[in-house]
Amino acid sequence: MLCDIGIAVCAPFFVRAADPVNADPVFMADRQAIINHVMAYSYLIDEGRWEDWFGLFSEDVVFENSTPELGTVIIKGMPAFKDLVNSRYIIPGKGSKGVRRHTQGNVHVAEQTDVTAKVRTYMLISSVPAADHLHVLTTGTYNANLEKRDGRWTITRWYIEADAPLAPSPLPEGFSEDEFKWIPDPSIEMPGAGSVAQPVQGKINLKNHPFSMGGLYKNSPVWHWSDIDVVIVDYLTDAASAAAMLPEQLSTLPIKELPGYAAVKAVWAHYRDSSFGPYNEFMPLIPSLLNGEMFLAVPLIYVDNDSALAGGREIGGWPKKLAKIEFDRIGDEYRVSLERHGKRLASSSIKIGGKLFSTPLPADKPLSLPYPYNMTLPLPAPTGKPQDTVPLPTASLKV
Repeated sequence: MLCDIGIAVCAPFFVRAADPVNADPVFMADRQAIINHVMAYSYLIDEGRWEDWFGLFSEDVVFENSTPELGTVIIKGMPAFKDLVNSRYIIPGKGSKGVRRHTQGNVHVAEQTDVTAKVRTYMLISSVPAADHLHVLTTGTYNANLEKRDGRWTITRWYIEADAPLAPSPLPEGFSEDEFKWIPDPSIEMPGAGSVAQPVQGKINLKNHPFSMGGLYKNSPVWHWSDIDVVIVDYLTDAASAAAMLPEQLSTLPIKELPGYAAVKAVWAHYRDSSFGPYNEFMPLIPSLLNGEMFLAVPLIYVDNDSALAGGREIGGWPKKLAKIEFDRIGDEYRVSLERHGKRLASSSIKIGGKLFSTPLPADKPLSLPYPYNMTLPLPAPTGKPQDTVPLPTASLKV
Protein backbone atom coordinates (compact mmCIF):
# COMPACT_ATOMS: atom_id res chain seq x y z
CA MET A 1 0.00 0.00 0.00
CA LEU A 2 1.22 3.50 -0.86
CA CYS A 3 0.48 6.11 1.79
CA ASP A 4 1.19 9.82 2.05
CA ILE A 5 1.05 10.26 5.82
CA GLY A 6 1.08 14.03 5.58
CA ILE A 7 -2.42 14.16 4.08
CA ALA A 8 -3.61 10.68 5.13
CA VAL A 9 -4.51 9.52 1.63
CA CYS A 10 -3.82 5.86 1.01
CA ALA A 11 -4.04 3.84 -2.20
CA PRO A 12 -4.52 0.03 -2.11
CA PHE A 13 -2.02 -2.31 -3.73
CA PHE A 14 -2.99 -5.12 -6.11
CA VAL A 15 -1.57 -8.22 -7.77
CA ARG A 16 -2.14 -8.73 -11.46
CA ALA A 17 -4.35 -11.71 -12.27
CA ALA A 18 -1.91 -12.79 -14.99
CA ASP A 19 1.01 -13.31 -12.56
CA PRO A 20 2.20 -16.95 -12.66
CA VAL A 21 1.58 -19.22 -9.66
CA ASN A 22 4.66 -19.67 -7.49
CA ALA A 23 4.81 -23.36 -6.55
CA ASP A 24 8.04 -23.14 -4.56
CA PRO A 25 7.49 -25.00 -1.21
CA VAL A 26 9.24 -22.31 0.84
CA PHE A 27 7.16 -19.59 -0.83
CA MET A 28 3.97 -21.56 -0.15
CA ALA A 29 4.95 -22.17 3.50
CA ASP A 30 5.64 -18.45 3.90
CA ARG A 31 2.26 -17.66 2.35
CA GLN A 32 0.48 -19.82 4.91
CA ALA A 33 2.55 -18.36 7.75
CA ILE A 34 1.73 -14.80 6.60
CA ILE A 35 -2.02 -15.49 6.46
CA ASN A 36 -1.97 -17.25 9.82
CA HIS A 37 -0.05 -14.36 11.37
CA VAL A 38 -2.58 -11.78 10.15
CA MET A 39 -5.61 -13.86 11.15
CA ALA A 40 -4.18 -14.31 14.66
CA TYR A 41 -4.79 -10.58 15.16
CA SER A 42 -8.53 -11.21 15.57
CA TYR A 43 -8.35 -14.38 17.65
CA LEU A 44 -5.86 -13.03 20.17
CA ILE A 45 -7.58 -9.67 20.66
CA ASP A 46 -10.99 -11.32 21.18
CA GLU A 47 -9.54 -13.82 23.66
CA GLY A 48 -7.76 -11.09 25.60
CA ARG A 49 -4.31 -12.65 25.10
CA TRP A 50 -2.64 -9.28 25.00
CA GLU A 51 1.02 -10.27 25.38
CA ASP A 52 0.70 -12.79 22.53
CA TRP A 53 -1.18 -10.17 20.52
CA PHE A 54 1.52 -7.52 20.98
CA GLY A 55 4.01 -10.21 19.91
CA LEU A 56 2.51 -10.08 16.41
CA PHE A 57 4.01 -6.60 15.88
CA SER A 58 7.55 -5.31 15.56
CA GLU A 59 8.98 -2.88 18.11
CA ASP A 60 9.03 -0.18 15.41
CA VAL A 61 5.43 -0.86 14.31
CA VAL A 62 3.47 1.88 12.55
CA PHE A 63 -0.22 1.77 13.47
CA GLU A 64 -2.81 3.82 11.55
CA ASN A 65 -6.57 4.03 12.00
CA SER A 66 -8.90 6.07 9.79
CA THR A 67 -12.48 6.49 11.02
CA PRO A 68 -15.23 8.69 9.53
CA GLU A 69 -15.84 11.87 11.58
CA LEU A 70 -12.93 11.08 13.95
CA GLY A 71 -10.08 11.33 11.45
CA THR A 72 -6.79 9.44 11.24
CA VAL A 73 -4.49 8.37 14.07
CA ILE A 74 -0.86 7.54 13.23
CA ILE A 75 1.30 5.92 15.90
CA LYS A 76 4.94 4.86 15.58
CA GLY A 77 6.69 2.54 18.00
CA MET A 78 5.54 -0.02 20.54
CA PRO A 79 5.31 2.32 23.60
CA ALA A 80 2.73 4.66 22.04
CA PHE A 81 0.96 1.69 20.43
CA LYS A 82 0.57 -0.06 23.80
CA ASP A 83 -0.65 3.16 25.42
CA LEU A 84 -3.47 3.47 22.84
CA VAL A 85 -4.47 -0.21 23.04
CA ASN A 86 -4.50 -0.09 26.84
CA SER A 87 -6.91 2.87 26.96
CA ARG A 88 -9.02 1.70 23.99
CA TYR A 89 -9.45 -2.03 24.70
CA ILE A 90 -7.73 -3.44 27.78
CA ILE A 91 -9.04 -1.10 30.52
CA PRO A 92 -12.64 -0.75 29.16
CA GLY A 93 -12.83 -4.53 28.63
CA LYS A 94 -12.04 -5.47 32.23
CA GLY A 95 -15.08 -6.95 33.94
CA SER A 96 -17.19 -6.89 30.78
CA LYS A 97 -19.65 -9.77 30.43
CA GLY A 98 -20.34 -9.04 26.78
CA VAL A 99 -18.71 -10.59 23.72
CA ARG A 100 -16.86 -8.69 20.99
CA ARG A 101 -15.66 -10.24 17.74
CA HIS A 102 -13.20 -9.00 15.11
CA THR A 103 -14.07 -11.07 12.04
CA GLN A 104 -11.82 -11.20 8.97
CA GLY A 105 -12.65 -12.34 5.45
CA ASN A 106 -11.56 -12.07 1.81
CA VAL A 107 -7.88 -12.34 2.76
CA HIS A 108 -5.68 -11.11 -0.09
CA VAL A 109 -1.89 -11.44 -0.06
CA ALA A 110 -1.26 -8.64 -2.49
CA GLU A 111 2.53 -8.76 -2.50
CA GLN A 112 5.09 -11.28 -1.26
CA THR A 113 8.86 -11.58 -1.49
CA ASP A 114 11.34 -13.64 0.49
CA VAL A 115 11.35 -11.11 3.33
CA THR A 116 8.31 -8.80 2.86
CA ALA A 117 4.58 -9.12 2.35
CA LYS A 118 1.48 -6.96 2.08
CA VAL A 119 -1.95 -8.29 3.07
CA ARG A 120 -5.46 -6.83 2.85
CA THR A 121 -8.59 -8.30 4.47
CA TYR A 122 -12.17 -7.25 5.03
CA MET A 123 -13.14 -6.84 8.68
CA LEU A 124 -16.40 -6.80 10.62
CA ILE A 125 -16.48 -5.77 14.27
CA SER A 126 -19.53 -6.93 16.24
CA SER A 127 -20.62 -6.79 19.85
CA VAL A 128 -23.10 -8.74 21.96
CA PRO A 129 -23.59 -7.09 25.37
CA ALA A 130 -24.61 -9.47 28.16
CA ALA A 131 -28.04 -11.01 27.39
CA ASP A 132 -28.59 -8.62 24.49
CA HIS A 133 -28.87 -8.69 20.71
CA LEU A 134 -26.05 -8.66 18.17
CA HIS A 135 -24.75 -5.20 17.25
CA VAL A 136 -22.57 -4.56 14.19
CA LEU A 137 -20.19 -1.75 15.14
CA THR A 138 -18.50 -1.29 11.77
CA THR A 139 -17.09 -2.94 8.69
CA GLY A 140 -13.90 -1.96 6.89
CA THR A 141 -10.47 -3.28 5.94
CA TYR A 142 -7.28 -4.34 7.66
CA ASN A 143 -4.09 -3.60 5.73
CA ALA A 144 -0.81 -5.13 6.92
CA ASN A 145 2.85 -4.82 5.97
CA LEU A 146 5.01 -7.70 7.21
CA GLU A 147 8.72 -8.43 7.25
CA LYS A 148 10.60 -11.65 7.97
CA ARG A 149 13.07 -10.88 10.74
CA ASP A 150 15.27 -13.52 12.36
CA GLY A 151 13.36 -16.23 10.51
CA ARG A 152 9.82 -15.21 11.59
CA TRP A 153 7.20 -12.91 10.18
CA THR A 154 6.22 -9.77 12.07
CA ILE A 155 3.79 -6.92 11.36
CA THR A 156 5.61 -3.64 10.76
CA ARG A 157 2.58 -1.60 9.70
CA TRP A 158 -1.12 -2.08 10.48
CA TYR A 159 -3.67 0.22 8.88
CA ILE A 160 -7.37 0.03 9.78
CA GLU A 161 -9.88 1.71 7.50
CA ALA A 162 -13.30 1.77 9.22
CA ASP A 163 -16.50 2.32 7.22
CA ALA A 164 -18.61 3.74 10.09
CA PRO A 165 -17.95 6.15 12.95
CA LEU A 166 -16.92 4.56 16.24
CA ALA A 167 -16.92 5.80 19.82
CA PRO A 168 -13.82 7.95 20.45
CA SER A 169 -11.21 6.89 23.00
CA PRO A 170 -8.48 8.81 24.85
CA LEU A 171 -5.46 9.60 22.69
CA PRO A 172 -1.90 8.86 23.84
CA GLU A 173 -0.23 11.64 25.80
CA GLY A 174 3.40 12.48 26.44
CA PHE A 175 4.70 11.36 23.05
CA SER A 176 6.48 13.36 20.36
CA GLU A 177 4.79 14.30 17.08
CA ASP A 178 6.95 11.68 15.38
CA GLU A 179 5.51 9.00 17.69
CA PHE A 180 1.88 10.13 17.63
CA LYS A 181 -0.12 12.21 15.17
CA TRP A 182 -3.83 12.88 14.78
CA ILE A 183 -5.29 14.25 11.54
CA PRO A 184 -8.96 15.41 11.88
CA ASP A 185 -11.47 14.22 9.29
CA PRO A 186 -11.60 17.08 6.75
CA SER A 187 -15.22 16.22 5.86
CA ILE A 188 -16.48 17.62 9.20
CA GLU A 189 -14.59 20.90 9.12
CA MET A 190 -17.02 23.83 9.32
CA PRO A 191 -16.46 26.81 7.02
CA GLY A 192 -15.92 30.00 8.99
CA ALA A 193 -15.06 28.21 12.24
CA GLY A 194 -11.71 29.96 12.33
CA SER A 195 -8.26 28.71 13.20
CA VAL A 196 -7.96 30.24 16.70
CA ALA A 197 -10.04 29.05 19.68
CA GLN A 198 -11.67 32.02 21.40
CA PRO A 199 -14.88 32.71 23.38
CA VAL A 200 -17.95 33.87 21.46
CA GLN A 201 -20.58 35.86 23.31
CA GLY A 202 -24.14 34.47 23.59
CA LYS A 203 -26.92 36.08 21.49
CA ILE A 204 -30.13 35.40 23.47
CA ASN A 205 -31.61 38.10 25.71
CA LEU A 206 -34.99 39.00 27.21
CA LYS A 207 -35.83 41.25 24.27
CA ASN A 208 -35.35 38.76 21.45
CA HIS A 209 -36.24 35.58 23.36
CA PRO A 210 -37.81 35.66 26.84
CA PHE A 211 -37.01 32.02 27.57
CA SER A 212 -33.86 29.98 27.11
CA MET A 213 -36.02 27.23 25.60
CA GLY A 214 -39.18 27.80 23.59
CA GLY A 215 -42.42 25.95 24.16
CA LEU A 216 -42.69 22.45 22.72
CA TYR A 217 -46.37 22.77 21.79
CA LYS A 218 -48.97 25.48 21.24
CA ASN A 219 -51.84 25.91 23.67
CA SER A 220 -55.15 25.05 22.07
CA PRO A 221 -58.79 25.20 23.21
CA VAL A 222 -59.35 21.83 21.55
CA TRP A 223 -56.73 19.07 21.32
CA HIS A 224 -57.02 16.76 18.33
CA TRP A 225 -55.63 13.46 17.05
CA SER A 226 -56.55 12.23 13.58
CA ASP A 227 -55.68 9.63 10.95
CA ILE A 228 -54.69 7.03 13.52
CA ASP A 229 -53.65 3.38 13.37
CA VAL A 230 -53.94 1.44 16.63
CA VAL A 231 -52.72 -2.09 17.36
CA ILE A 232 -53.75 -3.73 20.65
CA VAL A 233 -52.09 -6.97 21.75
CA ASP A 234 -53.72 -8.81 24.67
CA TYR A 235 -51.42 -11.10 26.61
CA LEU A 236 -51.02 -12.71 30.03
CA THR A 237 -48.48 -12.16 32.77
CA ASP A 238 -48.30 -13.45 36.33
CA ALA A 239 -50.42 -11.49 38.79
CA ALA A 240 -47.44 -10.65 41.02
CA SER A 241 -45.63 -8.91 38.14
CA ALA A 242 -48.75 -6.95 37.22
CA ALA A 243 -49.31 -5.92 40.86
CA ALA A 244 -45.72 -4.59 41.03
CA MET A 245 -46.76 -1.95 38.45
CA LEU A 246 -49.99 -0.90 40.20
CA PRO A 247 -50.55 1.73 42.93
CA GLU A 248 -51.51 0.22 46.24
CA GLN A 249 -55.08 1.53 45.84
CA LEU A 250 -55.64 -0.87 42.92
CA SER A 251 -55.66 -4.65 42.62
CA THR A 252 -55.33 -6.97 39.66
CA LEU A 253 -58.44 -8.28 37.93
CA PRO A 254 -58.63 -12.02 38.73
CA ILE A 255 -59.19 -14.43 35.85
CA LYS A 256 -61.36 -17.30 37.05
CA GLU A 257 -60.06 -19.77 34.47
CA LEU A 258 -56.40 -18.84 35.06
CA PRO A 259 -55.69 -18.28 38.75
CA GLY A 260 -52.43 -16.47 39.43
CA TYR A 261 -52.44 -14.70 36.05
CA ALA A 262 -53.33 -11.15 35.00
CA ALA A 263 -54.28 -9.70 31.64
CA VAL A 264 -52.29 -6.90 29.98
CA LYS A 265 -53.08 -4.85 26.89
CA ALA A 266 -50.10 -3.61 24.87
CA VAL A 267 -51.35 -0.62 22.90
CA TRP A 268 -49.38 0.72 19.93
CA ALA A 269 -50.59 3.87 18.19
CA HIS A 270 -49.46 5.76 15.09
CA TYR A 271 -50.80 9.33 14.96
CA ARG A 272 -50.32 10.85 11.52
CA ASP A 273 -51.62 14.21 12.74
CA SER A 274 -52.29 15.74 16.15
CA SER A 275 -51.97 18.94 18.16
CA PHE A 276 -48.41 17.76 18.89
CA GLY A 277 -47.50 16.74 15.36
CA PRO A 278 -47.13 13.17 14.07
CA TYR A 279 -45.79 10.61 16.54
CA ASN A 280 -45.87 6.99 17.69
CA GLU A 281 -46.94 5.82 21.13
CA PHE A 282 -46.79 2.66 23.23
CA MET A 283 -48.55 1.98 26.52
CA PRO A 284 -49.23 -1.15 28.58
CA LEU A 285 -52.70 -1.14 30.15
CA ILE A 286 -53.47 -3.38 33.13
CA PRO A 287 -57.14 -4.23 33.80
CA SER A 288 -57.55 -3.43 37.51
CA LEU A 289 -60.12 -3.12 40.27
CA LEU A 290 -60.80 0.01 42.33
CA ASN A 291 -63.61 -0.28 44.87
CA GLY A 292 -65.01 -3.22 42.93
CA GLU A 293 -65.08 -1.41 39.56
CA MET A 294 -62.84 -2.25 36.62
CA PHE A 295 -60.39 0.32 35.31
CA LEU A 296 -57.47 0.24 32.92
CA ALA A 297 -54.34 1.32 34.80
CA VAL A 298 -51.65 3.09 32.79
CA PRO A 299 -48.27 2.61 34.50
CA LEU A 300 -46.10 3.73 31.56
CA ILE A 301 -46.40 5.56 28.26
CA TYR A 302 -43.64 5.89 25.68
CA VAL A 303 -43.65 8.37 22.76
CA ASP A 304 -41.09 9.39 20.13
CA ASN A 305 -41.95 13.09 19.96
CA ASP A 306 -40.86 15.62 22.60
CA SER A 307 -44.00 17.73 22.07
CA ALA A 308 -46.19 14.72 22.87
CA LEU A 309 -43.96 13.99 25.88
CA ALA A 310 -44.25 17.51 27.31
CA GLY A 311 -47.94 17.87 26.49
CA GLY A 312 -48.84 14.51 27.99
CA ARG A 313 -47.00 15.29 31.22
CA GLU A 314 -47.99 18.94 31.61
CA ILE A 315 -51.61 18.81 30.42
CA GLY A 316 -52.73 15.30 31.34
CA GLY A 317 -50.25 14.25 34.00
CA TRP A 318 -49.47 11.06 32.08
CA PRO A 319 -46.24 9.13 32.85
CA LYS A 320 -44.66 9.66 29.43
CA LYS A 321 -41.05 8.99 28.46
CA LEU A 322 -39.15 9.10 25.17
CA ALA A 323 -38.30 5.91 23.27
CA LYS A 324 -37.66 4.63 19.77
CA ILE A 325 -40.94 3.25 18.44
CA GLU A 326 -41.31 1.52 15.08
CA PHE A 327 -44.81 1.19 13.60
CA ASP A 328 -44.88 -0.31 10.11
CA ARG A 329 -47.55 -1.90 7.97
CA ILE A 330 -46.51 -4.28 5.20
CA GLY A 331 -49.52 -5.64 3.30
CA ASP A 332 -51.86 -7.19 5.88
CA GLU A 333 -49.19 -7.30 8.59
CA TYR A 334 -48.30 -4.78 11.29
CA ARG A 335 -44.78 -4.83 12.75
CA VAL A 336 -44.24 -2.80 15.90
CA SER A 337 -41.34 -2.49 18.33
CA LEU A 338 -40.19 -0.43 21.31
CA GLU A 339 -36.56 0.36 22.15
CA ARG A 340 -35.11 2.48 24.94
CA HIS A 341 -31.40 3.14 25.56
CA GLY A 342 -30.63 0.79 22.66
CA LYS A 343 -32.44 -2.19 24.20
CA ARG A 344 -35.51 -3.87 22.72
CA LEU A 345 -38.30 -3.81 25.34
CA ALA A 346 -41.27 -5.05 23.33
CA SER A 347 -42.17 -6.10 19.80
CA SER A 348 -45.08 -7.71 17.98
CA SER A 349 -46.04 -8.88 14.53
CA ILE A 350 -49.78 -8.90 13.85
CA LYS A 351 -51.70 -10.04 10.78
CA ILE A 352 -55.05 -8.49 10.01
CA GLY A 353 -57.85 -11.04 10.39
CA GLY A 354 -61.63 -10.86 10.66
CA LYS A 355 -63.60 -8.18 12.47
CA LEU A 356 -64.14 -8.65 16.19
CA PHE A 357 -67.44 -6.82 15.90
CA SER A 358 -69.20 -4.51 13.44
CA THR A 359 -70.42 -0.99 13.93
CA PRO A 360 -72.85 0.43 14.73
CA LEU A 361 -73.29 -1.72 17.81
CA PRO A 362 -76.71 -3.29 18.47
CA ALA A 363 -79.06 -0.72 20.03
CA ASP A 364 -81.13 -3.12 22.10
CA LYS A 365 -78.76 -5.70 23.57
CA PRO A 366 -75.18 -5.77 24.84
CA LEU A 367 -72.53 -7.26 22.59
CA SER A 368 -70.88 -10.46 23.85
CA LEU A 369 -67.17 -10.66 23.04
CA PRO A 370 -65.03 -13.81 23.16
CA TYR A 371 -62.38 -14.29 25.85
CA PRO A 372 -60.15 -12.44 26.68
CA TYR A 373 -61.73 -9.38 25.06
CA ASN A 374 -64.81 -9.74 27.27
CA MET A 375 -62.53 -8.93 30.23
CA THR A 376 -60.27 -6.28 28.73
CA LEU A 377 -62.34 -4.36 26.16
CA PRO A 378 -65.24 -2.55 27.82
CA LEU A 379 -67.99 -1.59 25.38
CA PRO A 380 -70.72 1.02 26.00
CA ALA A 381 -74.06 -0.12 27.29
CA PRO A 382 -76.85 -0.08 24.69
CA THR A 383 -79.02 3.03 25.03
CA GLY A 384 -80.94 2.91 21.78
CA LYS A 385 -79.51 6.30 20.90
CA PRO A 386 -76.33 7.43 19.08
CA GLN A 387 -73.44 8.08 21.45
CA ASP A 388 -70.97 10.73 20.34
CA THR A 389 -68.22 9.63 22.73
CA VAL A 390 -67.60 6.52 24.75
CA PRO A 391 -65.72 7.13 28.01
CA LEU A 392 -63.28 4.33 28.81
CA PRO A 393 -62.44 3.86 32.51
CA THR A 394 -58.83 4.56 33.40
CA ALA A 395 -56.96 4.85 36.66
CA SER A 396 -54.30 7.55 36.82
CA LEU A 397 -53.49 8.02 40.49
CA LYS A 398 -51.03 10.70 41.59
CA VAL A 399 -48.97 10.16 44.73
